[in-house]
Amino acid sequence: MITRRIPALLLALSPVWVTTSIHAEESVQADPVSEIENKIDTKETEINTMAAEYSSESERLQQLQNENSKLKRSEQELNAKRNRTKSALDKQYSRLLDDPEIDLMSFQKAYQDAWSEVKANQSELLESQQAITESKMRLSQVKQKQARLNSEYSYLKEQKVEARVKRLEAELRESDVIETSYKTTCSATMTLGECTSQGQYLTKQKAVKAFKSKLMENLTESNIAKQNAKGVQLNVHVQESQVLRSGFEGNNSYFTQMQAQLQARPEASAACKLLNVSTRYCLKGSQAEAPKKQDKNWVNVTVRSDQYEDSVVINGINYGSTPVEVVLPRGQHQVTVSKDGYQTYNRTITVSASDTVWVKLRPNG
Repeated sequence: MITRRIPALLLALSPVWVTTSIHAEESVQADPVSEIENKIDTKETEINTMAAEYSSESERLQQLQNENSKLKRSEQELNAKRNRTKSALDKQYSRLLDDPEIDLMSFQKAYQDAWSEVKANQSELLESQQAITESKMRLSQVKQKQARLNSEYSYLKEQKVEARVKRLEAELRESDVIETSYKTTCSATMTLGECTSQGQYLTKQKAVKAFKSKLMENLTESNIAKQNAKGVQLNVHVQESQVLRSGFEGNNSYFTQMQAQLQARPEASAACKLLNVSTRYCLKGSQAEAPKKQDKNWVNVTVRSDQYEDSVVINGINYGSTPVEVVLPRGQHQVTVSKDGYQTYNRTITVSASDTVWVKLRPNG
């Protein structure tokens, strides 16, 4: 005989679920992960633009250095030409003592022209050296911008992982009401109570399995989560349940139709395991007592020195010459400032807020 009951659980929970659903629709907000992805796309465009600018400036600097080398070779040739014309003019002056009628005009003209060429070459050399200095400065500035953009890009990538983990953690905390039916075969030695208990237990197990499947299917990153789901404990709990219909259907088959409210209480690192990222993102988020202290905070750090054309290396990365402005996480960092002819500054600094590091380089000796 099949017994039927009014689905009181469904009636009791439906208003709650409808209200929650409406409220969710009214308070829909932009996905933080999508917002960060847009920022990453923008930052990648900036990095590519800066890379093109660096390449262009590097080519220009190479051209300037090639032109400067030509001017230096011309300088030697023009100085030699000037010396030859001077020697020729000196000889004519010596002959002038014996022969006052000697014409010096052509020799003077040759010497004057040679001098003019030397001066013109010197002027071009000065302009060339100035242009090279300015190009190196621009190149250094571009390198600093690249370093800053790369740091910001790394920070955004870090933020994206954190946002993905938080999103998945929220999605794993969903609850649902599921209606499930299951037909089991009871052995002849079972009592009615034992058969009923078995039917309800197996129906709950089916509900748990259906809930897990639905939960995984509805995740924003469902595909990657399914690939890494093995061994992840979702810990699905049946919070409430009610049998809607149950009874024997012949051949010792016992039918149970049940309605249950279920909720996942996943292990602390579940989201990280499903996304295949470091568990530190989950452990950090689980320590709610001091979330601000656990988050990786980033600050602006500027390095300056009393010398030009020096070299700044922070944590093994060369940022070019000072002033250098970078974005670094709070904590300890290795800073090295060097220049030929000066003692190298090499210190481990601790940064807790935006700050400027002033370096005075001492000459060798």
